[in-house]
Amino acid sequence: MTAPHARQPQALPRPACTPTAIRAVLAANADGDILRRYDEDVDAAFEQAREQGEVTPLVQTVKRWWFEADAWRDPRCSGSSKLASAPTRTRARRLRNSG
Repeated sequence: MTAPHARQPQALPRPACTPTAIRAVLAANADGDILRRYDEDVDAAFEQAREQGEVTPLVQTVKRWWFEADAWRDPRCSGSSKLASAPTRTRARRLRNSG
């Protein structure tokens, strides 16, 4: 009997640049803390977009997290970009305003 050949994990296709697609990749591959940060950032960006009447904050947040999701979907990457450990502008603003 021969042993099966070990294959390298394949990278999944790049996710669409939408909040739902990004969340799906993070939910499947990242830890709960990353997913919680994503949800908080997107929720805050939606709120900011509503308050300002402009979608720019939401678009910027989604683009930033798309790069994070892209890193998580490829097993050849370390699994996490610097975004996961660095506070985003939205989170930094929220922290600044809460004190």
